[in-house]
Amino acid sequence: MTAHRAALRLAFRDAVRAKGRTALVLCMIGLPVAAIVGLGVVWKTMDRSPRESLPYEIGAADARISGASHGRVLRQDPLTGEALMREDPDGDRPWTTEEITRRVTAGHGPDARVLPMSRGTPITLRTSLGDLRADLTELDVRDPLARGILEITDGRAPAAPDEIALAPASAERGELPVGATVRAGREGTAKRVVGYVRDPRSPGDPVVLALPGAFADAPAEPWSRHWLIAVDEPVTWDDVAAFNRDGITVLSRRVALHPPPEAVVGGGLDGPRAEIAAMAAALLLLEVVLLAGPAFAVGIRRQRRLLALVSAAGGEPRQLRAVVLAGGLVLGGAAAAAGALAGITAAAVSTAVARATASAEWGPFEVPWAAAAATVLLGTVSGLAAAYVPARQAARTNTVAVLAGRRAPARAPARHGGPIAGAVLVAAGVLCCLLGVGTLRGFGAAAGAAAIVIGTVLAVPRLVGATGRVAGRLPVPLRLAVRDGARNRARTAPAVAAIMAAAAAATALAIVNAGDLERAWAAFRPQLPMGSAIIRPPLTRTDENRAARVRAAIERELPGLPLLDLHALPGNSCDREIDPDCRHVTFGHDHVRSNPSTHPDIVVGDGPSWARTLFGRNEPVEGLDVYPDIVVGGAAEARMVLGRDDPEVVAALRAGKLVLFDGGPVIHGGTVTATVQKWERGAPKPVTIRQVPGLPAVRVSAETHPWAIMPPSLAERIGMPPRLVAFGVDRAEHRVGETEAMRLAEMLDDIDGDDPGQVYAELGPRRSGDSRVPLLAAVAAVLALGGALIATGLSAADARPDLAVLAAVGARPRTRRLLAAGQAAYIAALGCWLGIAAGFVPGVAASRLLAYGPGYYGRPGSFVDVPWPELLAAGIAVPLLTAVVAGLCTRSKLPGTRAAAR
Repeated sequence: MTAHRAALRLAFRDAVRAKGRTALVLCMIGLPVAAIVGLGVVWKTMDRSPRESLPYEIGAADARISGASHGRVLRQDPLTGEALMREDPDGDRPWTTEEITRRVTAGHGPDARVLPMSRGTPITLRTSLGDLRADLTELDVRDPLARGILEITDGRAPAAPDEIALAPASAERGELPVGATVRAGREGTAKRVVGYVRDPRSPGDPVVLALPGAFADAPAEPWSRHWLIAVDEPVTWDDVAAFNRDGITVLSRRVALHPPPEAVVGGGLDGPRAEIAAMAAALLLLEVVLLAGPAFAVGIRRQRRLLALVSAAGGEPRQLRAVVLAGGLVLGGAAAAAGALAGITAAAVSTAVARATASAEWGPFEVPWAAAAATVLLGTVSGLAAAYVPARQAARTNTVAVLAGRRAPARAPARHGGPIAGAVLVAAGVLCCLLGVGTLRGFGAAAGAAAIVIGTVLAVPRLVGATGRVAGRLPVPLRLAVRDGARNRARTAPAVAAIMAAAAAATALAIVNAGDLERAWAAFRPQLPMGSAIIRPPLTRTDENRAARVRAAIERELPGLPLLDLHALPGNSCDREIDPDCRHVTFGHDHVRSNPSTHPDIVVGDGPSWARTLFGRNEPVEGLDVYPDIVVGGAAEARMVLGRDDPEVVAALRAGKLVLFDGGPVIHGGTVTATVQKWERGAPKPVTIRQVPGLPAVRVSAETHPWAIMPPSLAERIGMPPRLVAFGVDRAEHRVGETEAMRLAEMLDDIDGDDPGQVYAELGPRRSGDSRVPLLAAVAAVLALGGALIATGLSAADARPDLAVLAAVGARPRTRRLLAAGQAAYIAALGCWLGIAAGFVPGVAASRLLAYGPGYYGRPGSFVDVPWPELLAAGIAVPLLTAVVAGLCTRSKLPGTRAAAR
């Protein structure tokens, strides 16, 4: 047997014999490996590449062509088939199926096949339970060319113009079983449900499948019409260029699988977020290495007797080193492999849950094997690296002292250069983070973060020793814990460094996440007070009878929801379907706009409005007119508009005064003149009907969408009766959430699918980025907590002889538990607060990247927001939780332990 095989066998048997310590070591190394591999699998699965999208885009066809215009396509994206630049000498006339067929057969032979398809046309189906809005897809899925684009989950595909298939959601509610009849179009054409269809890319989307031409009264827009083609030879990039000259764009299977050099494969993170991910990856990889340190720092002292026996049997120092290194290889390799397997399994489960519960588009489950193998190799190498220093210590084992039961205090070797080198590295890292963002961008932040963490690691032993000199005023358990940790720096310092690395990553990513949320709030312009909502029936049909129907429907859908009737006068706008004369009220000439017959009345806003969009989905939309310009009412309406009780506004309304907000007309002498006007078709200016001077008015500084609130008495004086335009939900009485807003939107849709009105709930800003940064922050926080628990557990295992000494001199179990809890709290607190300090500057630097990236505005640093409450809570909660777990896990009766002589 060779020496290396013997060393590996000894290491394996020692790992099997010390099951508890082995489990902690496996967790210590395997936890970050599992996190990195799992995140890599999830990210790879979330990103659908153009190649992976081919079955859902073109089915089994050779290409999908689109002809929205006869204008020559100057440039198209090879991987998506979208026109990037087009000239338009022949107007916007789209291609027809006959023209496309002639063009394809002329270029690819008479045997070429053409299958028409259209997607995304919004339609409304009338059912016995109300109106159903969905996206219409016209495609004969029975044709082999369409295989993979849509899935028939139950029943069969439509085979006649009067047959349709619906989304599975309708089947789950039991509303429209197979065989049910629905009505479509203004003529109410009957359509029979013959099956259920699912879009594999967006399973939750409402879809209606029919044969091409089955909905003649809902013609597809030119941009939504496509044709699948099957030809004898693959459609090459030269063929695509020939189609482009005729105004046709092409998504070719051959080109997507073998793109030309000018193609740029998209997907993934944008620039700033990719660089932030690079910084997070650097910190997590560094964390893998540092978390392995406590495992082998403790393990070597548990192997002292084994190594002494090997030495007594004639083992040389190099053989002792080989035994310890073999332990690092065995445990590191096993932990890395187990962590990778756990990460892949967790990613598979999470993606399966996401596919089943979310309507977001996910790609096929994919494991980045190269990255996973590299992470496993890194975990194995980190085990070897962590065992290197203990292996050198093992080579100097005093065989006689160990076999005699004596042990020296576990002191870290005194190196005066360590703290100095650490300080230099920390200073260099800070400069790299702060100054390198403008040049190296995120990679400068990553390098700076690594330098700061490594520099702090070098200074940890000196910091641990310094804490022992200031422990005199602490309570007895904490005093003993701090002094014991300072005395045994060789076991304390690696545990502190491991926790520090995890906490630094969590801190940096928490600051980045907070800065990204701050950026979203900075760009957000609310139209309502946060938590309030507006329910507006269709303006073209708003009348008292319809309002009563809507109110009754709301009360049935959400019983107890407090509704406030909102009356208004037309301010700078009108709707000719409500008032053919288009009468409106202005105060002065500051707010007169152009003729609404040529310029539609749209008030742009940023807030998310839950309404049925053009594509029939419940989702946030922007740019909707939320509030009327002039609200008529009293204190309740003022509180609804302002989001608070304002005594000045309430007093003015009770006194019969007009309240004008910021942006309203100018007040002269405490009064304004109301002008009632109307628009005549084609006229450049409105025609004045009458003027009402001397209306008392006050101005209140407030940012609101309505620029005026008027008491009912003034509306009567002007001579225009206010109209009931909406129902409001005041946040002071009830805060509307996303689920309630969606239910209200569906309720309005059931009342009238053609014009469902609008539900606007002020839910706050939507994050422009994806969920990767918050996910990274959450994973880093979990790693910090897990690393703290495991590192303190390993340190406690090494300190068990000290607890045995306390028990031998008469210490009660309560005292031993307090000491164990104090040791855990000391190590975790020191590691957490060092990590918060080490991660602060990299987090600030990464947050500044968001100010440089596309879609981000403001000066650098304008979106830096440090989440102090969360950081303080983590700095307190993690040590407390670690102390509680350590105290509870300390046995009241310790097993027989031999307390070695010093």
